[in-house]
Order: sequence, then C-alpha cells, then structure tokens
Amino acid sequence: MPVSPLGNLNFINQNVGAVSTQASNEAAKEGFANMANLAEFAAKEKAVERLEKVAQSQEVQDEIKERADEEEKKRKHAKEEQEHNENEEEASEEDEFKSAHKLHRLDLSI
Repeated sequence: MPVSPLGNLNFINQNVGAVSTQASNEAAKEGFANMANLAEFAAKEKAVERLEKVAQSQEVQDEIKERADEEEKKRKHAKEEQEHNENEEEASEEDEFKSAHKLHRLDLSI
C-alpha cells in the first residue's frame, strides 16, 4: 500500500513506533510536570494551612480579649447602676425619715 508511487515508498504503518514513542514521552513529561506541580501545590497548601492556623489562633485571642473587655464593661456598668440604686434608696429613706419625723412631733407645751 504505497502512499505515492513516485520517489521513496512510504508505507502507512512505517513510522507508527516513533509516533507512539514520542507520544508516550510527551505524556511522561506532562505527568512529571503535573506531579511536580502537585508536590509544589501541596507544599504551598501546607504553608497556607499553617498560616491560617496562626491567623485563626490570633483571631481567637483577639475575640477572647474583646469579650473579656465587654464583660468587664458590663460589670463596671452593673456596679455603677447598683451603687446609683443604693444611693437613691438611701436618699429616699432619709427623705422618708425626715418627713416621718416632721409628722410625728409631740407638742409638750402646757
């Protein structure tokens, strides 16, 4: 089955081995490149995970500090309210005592 009757006789299956060897070499190169890229990607991914863990721990510490500050503010505010209420109660008790003292005077003059 010659392709062309003139010049060299080229048969259809003559270079099939070379083409398949070339294709397998290219596939191997691509496979190696992919493996190298995957290894590099995995290394980068591990580094990112480490950095994320550090960032997460810092975020958690920041959140803990913020919550502690908020709780401290709430405690201070509650103490201030309690002191204010106690002062109001004392003032109202003094007013009641004074008004009661004014009402209950005895007239001892004869």
